[in-house]
Amino acid sequence: MSFARYAAAQLGNPSGIAGNLAAFVWNRRNAVLNDVVFDALNPGPTDRVLEVGFGGGYLLGRMSAIVTDGLLTGVDISPAMVRLCEKRHRSLVESGRLELKVAQAESLPFPSGHFNKACSVNSIFYWHDAQRALSELARVLSEDGHLVLCFTHKESLERRGFAKHVALYDPEDIERMAMLCGLWVTTKRASDMHREFLCMTARKKP
Repeated sequence: MSFARYAAAQLGNPSGIAGNLAAFVWNRRNAVLNDVVFDALNPGPTDRVLEVGFGGGYLLGRMSAIVTDGLLTGVDISPAMVRLCEKRHRSLVESGRLELKVAQAESLPFPSGHFNKACSVNSIFYWHDAQRALSELARVLSEDGHLVLCFTHKESLERRGFAKHVALYDPEDIERMAMLCGLWVTTKRASDMHREFLCMTARKKP
């Protein structure tokens, strides 16, 4: 297996020592994107919030300071990341304020309308079926629920060696898929020292 393919596999489903390193790197390199999502999502104390692909758990940690009387939930395809975040946020898990599950974006283990807010940061490239994943996110959102997706722009990713082993999207592709799922989307383009990125905010149609 080439290093580029190995890197893509670890980024999509981290495991072992490399997975722990990936979590550390994500928390640092994606900090700006996570902060943008935090501001766009604007979590409140009683919100029921889902994060898909939480990686190193940075955003969950930020939201836990605000979501004190609601429910904070994270799903990740990687058992290693779930174990890592269970350890990192043990007090939140034990108190019932944070729920972590191993799950794919395309098959979320929650009833319809379970959350009023949801988000995902730089995990869309590793979804097996983006249309189905967006449909699942729309399903688990309550009426008029709020979704925020933030991810590196395709033009920035194309320069990376692992990019040919992951799914890359133009913003128009994701906007079209989201609208097919009953989500109204607004897209903003921004940048940090590492890349250009997109922040998409969406509302579920009543």
